[in-house]
Amino acid sequence: MLVGVVLAGLRAPPPRTSAAAALATLSGPVSVLDGDTVRLADGTRVRLPGVDCPETGRPLAKEAARFTAAFLEARAFVLRPARAPRDHYGRLLADLEVDGESLSAGLVQAGLAWTYIDESAALRALQAQAVAARRGVHARLSAAGPLPFLRSTGRFHRADCPWVARDAARHECTWDVAGLLAAGCSPCRTCLPWPP
Repeated sequence: MLVGVVLAGLRAPPPRTSAAAALATLSGPVSVLDGDTVRLADGTRVRLPGVDCPETGRPLAKEAARFTAAFLEARAFVLRPARAPRDHYGRLLADLEVDGESLSAGLVQAGLAWTYIDESAALRALQAQAVAARRGVHARLSAAGPLPFLRSTGRFHRADCPWVARDAARHECTWDVAGLLAAGCSPCRTCLPWPP
């Protein structure tokens, strides 16, 4: 798919002619790698910050990727860089906006992604609405249990999770997976393949 890209808020080289040149406009094909990761025409991988879509092969992973492709299809978008410019895989962390609409917010609202507790209150509120409506990844929450879940900082785990065993911090125990998700907690990627 061909789209135009405006890099907003990214550090650019000093303009040679005018201040307007500080924003670079790019165009070319964009590859949707999965719901929360795309590759720009120049090969740059862009990861949405603060949200997580189902991994390839998990339920609703294809739907999340299709949502992202449809959101970006043949439209110009703006990259809004995150506080941390890159993740530990070297991917650029940025939200993608089309006509002022956020891809991250759209995915969370549709129930095709979950957010992290330390992200914006607006994303947590959208997640709480998606959980209450049982949209997308939240549709089968009853299939996640009945299990006691251990809450750590921003994530929840099964009791036998290896991350919990290595973490000396005290963990809150709860059976309320919907409450954890509505509060902005996300499932552990090691012990809880998600969605259930």
